[in-house]
Amino acid sequence: MTLTEYLSDDRVVTDVRNDDVRGILQQLIDPLIRSGSLDNPQVVIAALLAREKVLSTGIGHGIAVPHAISAAIPEPQVVLGISPEGADYGSMDGEPVRVFFVLLSPPDRASHHTRLLARIARLCRDSAFVDGLVACTDAGAAVEHINEYERTHA
Repeated sequence: MTLTEYLSDDRVVTDVRNDDVRGILQQLIDPLIRSGSLDNPQVVIAALLAREKVLSTGIGHGIAVPHAISAAIPEPQVVLGISPEGADYGSMDGEPVRVFFVLLSPPDRASHHTRLLARIARLCRDSAFVDGLVACTDAGAAVEHINEYERTHA
């Protein structure tokens, strides 16, 4: 299982703007709304916000992994967000977030969800991987960067 199985150019936001957490999440799921991949976006936003209330998914080192499991999510979905300037997301280390991986899954795919979270964590441990993503100015380059790392490092 690879991230690029779930990620395409139309699921990459290369210009995430600084906003409150809800606003950032809205920017990140907009590609899924536009594509018709979510039937009830407000339920998904609520699930993501509920997860943030437990503990920020801003894991530090410029990375956040907002994720949720909900019956409102028809199939596993991954969205990549890049904020070249960084966004205040209430990260555990207090630093701005530059790379967001959004992971959404239905309840019957919870173990799959966990494996994708682990894959994201493995990739993001490599600062060169994260820096390379931040340097990507278009969606195609970002997807190719992830694809290359998955082939050679993961």
